[in-house]
Amino acid sequence: MMVQADEFVGESSNSDDLNSTARKKSSLVHRFTQARTIQNLPSETFESKTPSVDRVSFLCGLGAGVVQAAVLTPYDRALYLSIAKKRPFISIDNFRNPFSGISQSIGGRALSSGLYFPLEQFFFRSFHPEDHHAHSGCQLRNFAAGTAAGAVNAMVINPLSAVKYKTWSRVTYNRGMVKEAISMLQQGGTGVFYKGLASTLCRDISFGGCYTFLRLQAQYTYELPPEHQWTANLCAAALATIVSGPFNLARNVQYHSKSSESAPSTWTVLEELVAETRQKTGGTHERVAYLTRRLRIGWGTARVATGMAFGHWIYDGLHELAHHNNTSD
Repeated sequence: MMVQADEFVGESSNSDDLNSTARKKSSLVHRFTQARTIQNLPSETFESKTPSVDRVSFLCGLGAGVVQAAVLTPYDRALYLSIAKKRPFISIDNFRNPFSGISQSIGGRALSSGLYFPLEQFFFRSFHPEDHHAHSGCQLRNFAAGTAAGAVNAMVINPLSAVKYKTWSRVTYNRGMVKEAISMLQQGGTGVFYKGLASTLCRDISFGGCYTFLRLQAQYTYELPPEHQWTANLCAAALATIVSGPFNLARNVQYHSKSSESAPSTWTVLEELVAETRQKTGGTHERVAYLTRRLRIGWGTARVATGMAFGHWIYDGLHELAHHNNTSD
């Protein structure tokens, strides 16, 4: 999205009209337009054909990711083990050594969040070069912005995620990120760090597209003010999690495979899921219940929805605080 600063400010010389217009824009557009206008950056910055990601945005994303990881690592690890080991989420075995691999989790979560939110901004601006209002008629471009952000995010964080999940698989001890990575490299070569990449791409592309599209559509449809945007983010993340659930299952199974062995393909994992579901003899209700458990629709959905809404809230707060401090200097 290329924001025309002079054009935006020139819409009205009256501050009340300007505030009224700003409230109708998405919080994403409003935040960056307001921040950059306050900084008095030249208009050619907004007209650049290759908009850059704000350094402050990246740092705010890292901060949001660190907080997320510190708070939610035990939940994430238990959820992963419940899927990989095919056991109920509420199991004492899932919560043994709950902070095992927290350093990897903080690194991965900080990088993931640090990339996704600024990437969403970057591609949002890129796909809206003229219509920076991004009204409800731009659904396809909003969806494309989310898919692009998800794809780039997946390719960058997959090697780190492979190490993190391998650490989580160890019940009795944690050898540390560097030693775990060296062990994986010795057993499976460099290709071991790209296990799960295809399923991660499918997961993050489907999630990112749905999440960005739904949350922005909710903004435009219900004219949500920034302070209520978390509700749209929460609902959008929940629905996007359900859509991307099968790919997340395949990803977890692939990460859980031994470093010295080839991981099952995404298609193989999904075929096995379908076959296992069909074997249930209790009728439709039992099959739906089984799918719900395997895809963790419930615990997993609540985790991602809460995490995304919480992370976005922290990100917005840090971003606003950072630019407020800039204006105060």
